[in-house]
Amino acid sequence: MSYTKADFRCDFVKEHFQQLTPEEQEDMLQSLPPEKRPAGISAEQIRQYLEQLTAGRPAQPRKRRKK
Repeated sequence: MSYTKADFRCDFVKEHFQQLTPEEQEDMLQSLPPEKRPAGISAEQIRQYLEQLTAGRPAQPRKRRKK
């Protein structure tokens, strides 16, 4: 099996992605379609991340209903 140009591109991105700045990494991830962004992340990992985001925030007070 030969080493193709597609193989090279894939290997190149894997090797150099970590060297990008956080902003550049974010730009790269934003270029993916939304349905492919969470690929490879389990539902449990997503749930933990969301809990982590909301852990430091106090609960919003409920608004009173007008009568």
